[in-house]
Amino acid sequence: MPIFWLLLFILILAKRKNLYLYLRIACLFIYISLTPIFSILLEFPLLMNVNNFDKQEKYSLALVPTAGIYQDFQSKWHPSSKTVQRISMGEKLAKELNIPLLISGGIVNNYSISEASAVKKYILHKNVLYDHESKNSYETVKNLSKVFKFTSPNETVLLITSPKHVLRMTLILSSHGYSVYNYTKKLEKPFNYKLFFPDVRTIQTNNASLYEYIAILQYIYLKYIKISVFHE
Repeated sequence: MPIFWLLLFILILAKRKNLYLYLRIACLFIYISLTPIFSILLEFPLLMNVNNFDKQEKYSLALVPTAGIYQDFQSKWHPSSKTVQRISMGEKLAKELNIPLLISGGIVNNYSISEASAVKKYILHKNVLYDHESKNSYETVKNLSKVFKFTSPNETVLLITSPKHVLRMTLILSSHGYSVYNYTKKLEKPFNYKLFFPDVRTIQTNNASLYEYIAILQYIYLKYIKISVFHE
């Protein structure tokens, strides 16, 4: 869709004598933006601090924000595949480290149940807390102290989420005074000639990266993220 609007913008506003040049530039930009190497460069800043997990660190809890649910044809609710991946890893780490597991996910998009409710049947860990109120990343951090009673002001949180979501969550948690470590599976992409040829799958990847950048800027504007945390 952004590509369509770019071409339409050129066709409407470009002068006729420069139209061919602008179209060539637009096509070149489209070609580059559809290559996997462009996607890798675009997402690189989001992934710089991914997986800084330290098993020797003393964590207060493992925090898992949910990532959507869906309803089947029998009107039963299930967590999305991304949510399942997060809670599975979160539960594994919480058991290994013997710490509480906090799953955060409220009611979004007018669903009838909270996202946290949809994952309960998948959890076997005994020490689990559920946040049914938070509808976004900021509310997850804001409500953290309501759900879990911390014993000291500078607690250490183990964050388990998707790679691109790590930076935004880390910035919010740091802005609220928490020390943050994260654990996530970072997929290594082999470097070969295919990275320089267009792949339609990059559209979804690029959109996910742009979504995170826009969300971070929005949170800075709303003062959910403090500028000072970038210098820490």
